[in-house]
Amino acid sequence: LLSIELETHTRIDHNYQTIIDTVISLARRTKDIFESSEPEEKRAFLNYLLQNPTVDKKTLGFTLRSPFDLVLELAHCPTVLLG
Repeated sequence: LLSIELETHTRIDHNYQTIIDTVISLARRTKDIFESSEPEEKRAFLNYLLQNPTVDKKTLGFTLRSPFDLVLELAHCPTVLLG
């Protein structure tokens, strides 16, 4: 029973690490991906990253979807990554 539980946790840890690696890779390449995309792809990309986008005159307002909001938050607190 413990070996099954350990195997399950190990698999979950691996899946979690894969997701984190993907999110960080995407966050690093966002500008390049966006600039090289067609308008339809840009729209889909923005829908993937943003929630509740608004436009007030010429100002875009938005909230980043999870987990991208956490990546941005961590980017402003590099000491969190060191600890």
